[in-house]
Amino acid sequence: MKTKDEIGEKIELLNDKIAGLRAEKDELSNELKVILAGSELQSIMLTSTLVNSEAQNRDLLEKFERRAEELNKKYEEASVEENIEMKNQVHAMIWTNDIRLDTIKWVLEEDDDTI
Repeated sequence: MKTKDEIGEKIELLNDKIAGLRAEKDELSNELKVILAGSELQSIMLTSTLVNSEAQNRDLLEKFERRAEELNKKYEEASVEENIEMKNQVHAMIWTNDIRLDTIKWVLEEDDDTI
């Protein structure tokens, strides 16, 4: 598992990125809005892991993995039903769940990818 210092450094980098995006004088493009939202979610997730034990973080990982399975099934159902609105909603939920999963995996060192 990552150390509190490593997690703190990552939170600091994310908060700097968030502050930079919020300081933009021009309206943010949709792409930058997505980056901002993702960075904010990662920062929140990392902050919550600081107070958790490794076992609690592993429980979170399992919870988000189960959620991913549920969301994928919902997305498939919406696709079969050709329900575009539901597909879009579920896609957004999948995206946020993936950020949570990737963040927890990084903290637990389950994944070599950098978040």
